[in-house]
Amino acid sequence: MVSFRKKKSSKNVEAPPTKGGESTSSSTTPLEKAAADDAREPETTKAPIPSRPPQMEDIPDLLETMTTEKGEKSAAATKRIYELCDVGHKQNRVPMVCSGKYDVLTPLAQCLTQESGDGRHLACLALNNLSIPT
Repeated sequence: MVSFRKKKSSKNVEAPPTKGGESTSSSTTPLEKAAADDAREPETTKAPIPSRPPQMEDIPDLLETMTTEKGEKSAAATKRIYELCDVGHKQNRVPMVCSGKYDVLTPLAQCLTQESGDGRHLACLALNNLSIPT
């Protein structure tokens, strides 16, 4: 599921010290921690997190991902389309709809046929924003 909230990092969280002044978080050995790290899913199989905010030039690729992929990848592309027309990017709304360069309305409307999920919700948000020119 695509989340709108930032997740709190639990990397540097330590348990509070006990009465003796020792921390209770050191119950696992470094060997156990390494084994737990190895058991995690490799980073290469996860969807790549974009290193930069979406730009207008990204729209054709995002639209292709929205229409060809399913699930999380499609929802992530829809979220990036939404980010291009959110309140901080009002200047993109008219070019996205009226320039003739991009056909964003058809793929967003197709996302509405999904049963439920983030893709459908984000498509509604994007269509709502695109219906408000300024």
